[in-house]
Amino acid sequence: MDLIMPCSSLFLLFIFSLHIHFLVPASSEFQPFRECTPFICGGQEISYPFRHNGQPNHCGYPGYKLDCDRDNLTLLSMESLEYQVIHMFRSEQILKVARTDLSKDVCLGRYVNTTLNSSLFNYTSSYLHSALFYNCNSSSTPRPYRFSCPKSGYGYFALKVDLANPLHEPCKFSVFVPILPIETQGLQSSKGSDNSTTISPATMTKVLKSGFEITWIANTSLCENCIESGGRCGYNWTRQEFNCFCRDKAYPTTCPGPSGMYAKVVVANLWFSIS
Repeated sequence: MDLIMPCSSLFLLFIFSLHIHFLVPASSEFQPFRECTPFICGGQEISYPFRHNGQPNHCGYPGYKLDCDRDNLTLLSMESLEYQVIHMFRSEQILKVARTDLSKDVCLGRYVNTTLNSSLFNYTSSYLHSALFYNCNSSSTPRPYRFSCPKSGYGYFALKVDLANPLHEPCKFSVFVPILPIETQGLQSSKGSDNSTTISPATMTKVLKSGFEITWIANTSLCENCIESGGRCGYNWTRQEFNCFCRDKAYPTTCPGPSGMYAKVVVANLWFSIS
């Protein structure tokens, strides 16, 4: 009988040590660990290298800030434009995004090219150099995917353009917007009397709402190991380096195992419960 009690105690100590983090009161957790809890928006997780705009800067890599609007849409603001983040492919570091202005109406009030912050994002290889052309001469050479807007008149969408010289002579404005090749299947058009193919602005908006893919440049290779160790990924803006925020403090890469402060908490709680 005397041998059974010590063995039981050791077994309990082992079990409690495996779940050590549950014994640390939330109030005593390291503040950045609490602050950098992943933010859920519309079924998508906003976490490192991104941070929700309501979180402190150290929860994300510099420049990677996302918002969540009242409709539970994840939004990215960049270069004077706003994009809806349709989906995140974390293993490939890819975001599928769509311009919010073109997702509402292809008849724009201001003509701004789609431009990425090249220090933060790149285009993926699978997109077409496409552009919208506005305020075009109606008697110009027949074009594919022509549409009409109330204020700017005739316009058209071109799937492949020369980005170095995108403006076509008969039109006053052009807007570069990439498109995935698969989305061209949605460009159903009808042939007009002048042999031009026309498309409704609503159809054009639907196609552009499908979005395109961009990759984020920030290196997140250390983050997976940090999460597996029970930590939350963050960034030290002073030292300009990755941090793994754990329940007790910040570490360079991963949280330590069940030792140190946490082991002392387990032993104290277990001793109190069996004594």
